[in-house]
Amino acid sequence: MDILQTCGDSPKVLDTILSSIQHIIILIDYDGNILFANPVVERVFGFTPNELKGKNLSILFRSRDLTYLYPNLLHMAKKNKPFEGEVMLMRRDKTRFFAFMVFRPCFDSRKDKSLVVVYIQDIDIQKQCEKGFRDTHYMDLVKVADGIAHELRNPLVAIGGFAKRLYKSRKADDDKKYYEGVLDNVKRLEGLVEKVEFFAHLPKPCMKEQSNRAMMKEALQPYLQQIEECKIELINEIEDVNLFVDKSLVVRAFCILIENALDALTEGGQIRICSETKDNDCRICVADTGCGISSEDIPYVFDPFFRTKPDRVGIDLAVVKRIMDSHVGSVEVTSKQGQGTTFFLVFPLERRRSIRVCRLDD
Repeated sequence: MDILQTCGDSPKVLDTILSSIQHIIILIDYDGNILFANPVVERVFGFTPNELKGKNLSILFRSRDLTYLYPNLLHMAKKNKPFEGEVMLMRRDKTRFFAFMVFRPCFDSRKDKSLVVVYIQDIDIQKQCEKGFRDTHYMDLVKVADGIAHELRNPLVAIGGFAKRLYKSRKADDDKKYYEGVLDNVKRLEGLVEKVEFFAHLPKPCMKEQSNRAMMKEALQPYLQQIEECKIELINEIEDVNLFVDKSLVVRAFCILIENALDALTEGGQIRICSETKDNDCRICVADTGCGISSEDIPYVFDPFFRTKPDRVGIDLAVVKRIMDSHVGSVEVTSKQGQGTTFFLVFPLERRRSIRVCRLDD
């Protein structure tokens, strides 16, 4: 049996086939007017096929995508260019969802008319599951960190208070160094608890346009004297690019990477800071010529409480990761023992493809 011939001769057969497909099939003309929609459209969008028939496909798009994305999809169809990709669409009740969409131009020889077959698959639940799977493990670590900080806070306050009272009432100066040792370590632990609490309760970013060069200059300022005293060569080649970020959070991330580089260097060595704009991302690099990180440790350096030095707890790089996650960016690291370490902070400039941000040329 020639299925195409059968469908052409019997519209009921074609209608049955399209009705049996569990994803949306819509037929439009080159102006976007809907000629046909299979029944699945009601379950996903809330419109019946008859309600959509005669309306424009634009009814399913967000208003922000009507300027570039939707006109470009029609433009590509007229040029006989197919489209496949993820888009954000709008239901009847104005809720948004992720969908995988295919635009495929075709030609109806019987009616001598050009048409576009639109295939839509609701992938919103899939996207949520993927995000949940990625986030679950890390958020569990965040909760553990929060619990540890909470449990340590009150005992530390008590220990510090008692130690200060004993220090003031001491009878012999010989005991002074012991009290000072206790107080110094309490202070160190209090600083750690503050870092853990900041990690667990990272403030919501307040995004504004900021110069990455100005932010790096501010981050470097407290360390310039130490860099000079340790005879470390500082090379700052960062380009001046405006980023849409929370200034205080990004400066903190810069400071952590600078401190990390200084810790890796003893006397001398080099810290190099640079940046590049590529593929709609701004990549900021902080590199040192220090001792490096072993390949076995690399996968875990951003996990809270993972440490490569016995006198450290390993929360700072986890803070950097959380800051970059909050900016929809990422942090990466490359390292070789004995040769140094390079950290990359990747900030998105514009992740949308050109089809979404400008009109395609004819």
